[in-house]
Amino acid sequence: KLHTARSRNDQTNADTRLFLRDQVVQFVENTGKLVQELLIQAKVHSGTVMPGFTHHQHAMVTTYGHVLTAFATMLLRDTTRFTHWYALHNYSPLGGSVAYGTTFPIDRAFTATLLGFDGPEVNSLDEITNRWDAEADLGFAVAILMNHLSLIAETLILMATPEFGMVTLADQYSTGSSIMPQKKNPDPLEAIKGKTAYTAGILGGLLNMGKSNFIGFNRDSQWTKYLIMDLVDECLPVPVVMKGVLETLMVNKTVMASWCDKGFIGATSLMEHIIQAYSIPMRNAKVLVEKAVKYSVGKGVVTMGGLNKALAEEGISLPISETDVISWQEPHTIIAHTISFGGPGKHSMNTSLKKLNKKLSVYKSWLQKKQHEKEAAEALLKEYV
Repeated sequence: KLHTARSRNDQTNADTRLFLRDQVVQFVENTGKLVQELLIQAKVHSGTVMPGFTHHQHAMVTTYGHVLTAFATMLLRDTTRFTHWYALHNYSPLGGSVAYGTTFPIDRAFTATLLGFDGPEVNSLDEITNRWDAEADLGFAVAILMNHLSLIAETLILMATPEFGMVTLADQYSTGSSIMPQKKNPDPLEAIKGKTAYTAGILGGLLNMGKSNFIGFNRDSQWTKYLIMDLVDECLPVPVVMKGVLETLMVNKTVMASWCDKGFIGATSLMEHIIQAYSIPMRNAKVLVEKAVKYSVGKGVVTMGGLNKALAEEGISLPISETDVISWQEPHTIIAHTISFGGPGKHSMNTSLKKLNKKLSVYKSWLQKKQHEKEAAEALLKEYV
């Protein structure tokens, strides 16, 4: 009876889909917990100033909270990809038989309900020919998630170096050297970067499984199971590890703030102040401040002397005071005057955190709904059996 109207491929395809579905739910849960930790810390550090970077060089002043909020935003987008996977693939392949249906009077809708699917797949040929499809979609979602986690890992690694000293990793998320007694290596974070490269390779394999299939079952699609199971084993714990790293690291606020007095990081804000206060076109103001930076080299900030030299060279006269020049490069002043939505300013950060927490609550509700659906299906299956 178990064999009736079911090929081996038919049953394996259904089992794989059940497995993948459970992993998706776990990825959503693990990533959601990491996002929650990020948002909690982002609120705590919404006023902790630090340099923002482009090209690995000082760019503009931001806050550690703003950086953490960026991490949370990208991870919430990853969570959306997982829930989209569920919407695309939570359909039962069982009953497709060998890909071309069966003459037995089976009830595919009923077995789909018993297994907690949203219904049966609508075409028996499609679900067998494209055995790789659901696996590759999950692989893609995981690969993007891992890229984001690798970005977070590399950021923390650099911030934890003695050269920066902005954060200190906890001992339980560090390792020693085989011979150097002083070493405190960020190996868990480096392992995340390694897993990310490994994941990209697996995704390439999954995509190639579907590149040249003929209609019907193809034996090569069997190898998708090895690939997707390895990928899940490697990556499912990563958000949990990252959450532990963030929970336990020490944030060196004083050091972060001290890095905001280097690299002319307040030059852009000074330029914007000059544009708005004195109605100077941006192209002119940019050249002016570029020259002021050049004439202030070695100071870390634009000096009054450097600005005066640039003003004279450009033939511009401004009633700007040294107090203004200093104030508009001061990190906390810059953050206080950053009013654009999405930026590190106080009002913007409060609004962003509210929006992100609201999104996070949607995924929590989604998880609860899926748990209830699973329990209902299991109860119905138990009753039927």
